Amino acid sequence: MKINGYQPVQSYTNNYQAAKPGEQQSSPAKTSDKVEISNAAKRLQGSQRLEEARQEKIERIKSQIDAGTYHVSSTSIAEKMYNFWNRQ
Repeated sequence: MKINGYQPVQSYTNNYQAAKPGEQQSSPAKTSDKVEISNAAKRLQGSQRLEEARQEKIERIKSQIDAGTYHVSSTSIAEKMYNFWNRQ
């Protein structure tokens, strides 16, 4: 068996051709820009109203706590805890 020295299979100089000075690469045809808003983004835009409503609720609860009039039903809490731990 005869082993020869390294002989490249393919010449690398032909793979990459440098652009010649003065030549410009052709640009793709210009198209107009188009913007589409996805359904998820539209839902997120509506979430600002939810955020405002949530903030109003937080402020109302804070004022009730400060005034000492905020009351949470212990039965309601117990039911929610029971349902949480016993759901399948």
